[in-house]
Amino acid sequence: MEKKMTIRIDEELYKAAKYKCKDKFGIGLTPLIKIFLKSFVTQKGVGFYVGDDDITDLFSKWLSKKRFEKGREGCAPLPWPKLKDLYDL
Repeated sequence: MEKKMTIRIDEELYKAAKYKCKDKFGIGLTPLIKIFLKSFVTQKGVGFYVGDDDITDLFSKWLSKKRFEKGREGCAPLPWPKLKDLYDL
């Protein structure tokens, strides 16, 4: 049985992602999202490479912070980096 997923994203991000998928790869957003999700659940860690070195480093730090926070329920959130920092990069 297939499930339908609805996500809310900024209109500019949606248009840019849709354009890049079509222009660079000749695919829609749905196949790209399915590829990311499949690699996420079948591989160790996140399962896919994230962009340029700057975003890769920031993503790695954010993911490490999230892993560490998981065991700290009830404690104050850790500082930087925040998910917003990834979007702003």
